[in-house]
Amino acid sequence: MVKRALLTILLLGAVGASGAPVYQIDIVKEKLVKKEPPKMVVYKVKRGDTLLKIMKKYNLPRKLLYEVAKLNNIKDPNLIYAGQVIKLPKGRELKKSKVHKRSSPSQRDFEFLRLLGAKVEEDGYIFTQVGKVSLRESPLVRVGEKRFIVDFNESLSPTLKKSLEDAGFSVVGREKLDKLLSEALSTNFTSIQKDGKLILGERDILSYKYDYLGHNRFTGQRTVINTRADTPKTLVNLLNSYGIAVIQPLRRETGTQEGKGLLKIVSGDGLTKINSIVKLLTGKSGKENEYGLTFPDFKLYVVYDFVTPEERVKLELSGNRVVVLTGNLLYDLENILALVPLANKEVELLLYEPPLSKGDRSKLTIRGLLVSTPKRDWFLIDGVDKPEELPYLRFRGVNIIIY
Repeated sequence: MVKRALLTILLLGAVGASGAPVYQIDIVKEKLVKKEPPKMVVYKVKRGDTLLKIMKKYNLPRKLLYEVAKLNNIKDPNLIYAGQVIKLPKGRELKKSKVHKRSSPSQRDFEFLRLLGAKVEEDGYIFTQVGKVSLRESPLVRVGEKRFIVDFNESLSPTLKKSLEDAGFSVVGREKLDKLLSEALSTNFTSIQKDGKLILGERDILSYKYDYLGHNRFTGQRTVINTRADTPKTLVNLLNSYGIAVIQPLRRETGTQEGKGLLKIVSGDGLTKINSIVKLLTGKSGKENEYGLTFPDFKLYVVYDFVTPEERVKLELSGNRVVVLTGNLLYDLENILALVPLANKEVELLLYEPPLSKGDRSKLTIRGLLVSTPKRDWFLIDGVDKPEELPYLRFRGVNIIIY
């Protein structure tokens, strides 16, 4: 192991109680550590397994879901299949691995403070005339012109605290972090609301829970401020389309990638659309005639509503099944697809954020027709409230047909 230390001494310009200067020393370390590959458990997926169930079996916490998915090149943690081989790091190795280290609540708060323009220093020391303060244990936070030392473990002695306060620092405990957050928020935003919910959309309903909601002091834009990086970029873009800005810690997009789901847009009149959709789902085309549309492979007739009962009976006696068009395309498609070898059902598609939660952050609800084919599932809709919904649906792996 090779270590190199660079000491930079910065004079803060503050003076202690007796006139002695207070110094801050920043320490930068570079370490070269020989890496050993973590020990792995290999598991073969069985029917009915989910990634979370498998992780639970090996005592891996839920919060490592995306790390395990990334390790196995799984784009969508919701989609695994029987026979798939999955590598799982042993629990002990995961805890030791620096790559998988999760932020403590204090670090999340600091990241949030940085997001709001505060400066946080967690490396180095501050020296006073009565002792030194390690910024790793008691970080320095600057909000505007104010400087705070956060004494998480209440380890600073009264004498050292007084020396810091005489030098222009305020010493606060863990419970005072909320005050710092509020102060940083009020500097940039007005009308701050906390822990509320937004309901957006007229037909497609997006429910979004925010940590803070305010108006930007400079632009007036309604802005959501979150302490967790749990909103993907495609969902941020959808919120933007409703005039809402989103501020959150830097998000690492792991696993699912935008564009994974397929998108097909069907054009033309009623019969043309029906023919195109059936061909897309089954690979079989229909033929138009004076009665409507016939699918010889399925012995199916889709007829106009003006076709007489006698003509319908004649078609049925010829061995055909008959569907009469009503003018409601979704209803007609449901009746037609019920007579071909496909499973279909009118459903409310629910997309939770984060995935596999019950909408801890958000929930998008869209009504449509879910059709299962041997190759994939398709979600049929006649349109969306906002075009930005489509990239988000595809990001979440939904295959869409818009008719």
